[in-house]
Amino acid sequence: MKNKKLTPREKRQRRDNAAVTCESIGLDPVVYNAALSYLFDRPASDKSGQEWYWDIEEPAFEATPLQWTHIQTVLFTNAGTDLAPYSDDQVGIGLNHVMSNNAGDIPHMVNDPSVPLADAMRMVQALPSLWRECLGPRLDTGPSPIGSRSDRLYFVSYMWFDVWPTFWNAKDIPEWRDAMWQVFCEMLAMPWREAQVSALHGIGHEGSRLNRPKELKAHMDAFIRQLKNDDELKNYAQAAARGMVQ
Repeated sequence: MKNKKLTPREKRQRRDNAAVTCESIGLDPVVYNAALSYLFDRPASDKSGQEWYWDIEEPAFEATPLQWTHIQTVLFTNAGTDLAPYSDDQVGIGLNHVMSNNAGDIPHMVNDPSVPLADAMRMVQALPSLWRECLGPRLDTGPSPIGSRSDRLYFVSYMWFDVWPTFWNAKDIPEWRDAMWQVFCEMLAMPWREAQVSALHGIGHEGSRLNRPKELKAHMDAFIRQLKNDDELKNYAQAAARGMVQ
C-alpha cells in the first residue's frame, strides 16, 4: 500500500473530521460499538457462501433512524481506525449492508422524517472520509481495469452510488443535491484512483439530478485535463460526464 501525500485541503478535512465522535453528536458509544460488532465482527461468509445478513434467524439491530444516521456519521468519519481490525471481506460485506437495501433498511434511515436535516447533512458530509481513510488506501493494491474486480470491498467502492437508494429518495431536496455535489468534488480530488472511479460512477448515474449542468461540465473538463498517463480513467470520466457508465 502506498503512502500518498495529503494536500492542504485534505489535511484540513482530516482535522475537521477528527472532531466527529460519538460524544460530539450525542450517540451512546455503547450503541456505536454494538453496531460495529453487528456489521463487521462476522465471518466472511457461511458454508453456502451467503453473507451473514441473509440468515432469516439473524436478529435485527435495534436502533432508531436518528441513531442509525449518527452511527453512519461516526463510522464514515472514523472508518480508517474503527474498521482497521477487520478484513477486507468483513468490511466489504458490512458496508454492503449499510449501502444497499437488498436485505435491510439501513440506507433509508437517514431519509426518515424524524431525522433533522442538519443531522442528515452531517452524515453525507462525512461520506468522503470513508474513501479517504479506508476504501481508497485498502484498494490501492496496483492497477486493474475499471469494474473488473469481483472482491466484496471493490464492489462496495465501485457500486456505492449505483445501488445506494439514499440520494434517490432525497434528490428533490436542494440541500441534498448540494451535499452530494460536494461529496463528488471531494472524492475526485483524492489521490486514490478508486475513490475517483467511484465518484465518476456516481456522477454518471446522478449527475443530471444535481441541477448544476454548467458547473458539473466545467469541473469534469478540469478533472479530465489534469489526468496524465491514465487513458482508461480519462475515457471513463468522459463517459461519466455524458451520463454513460455501467
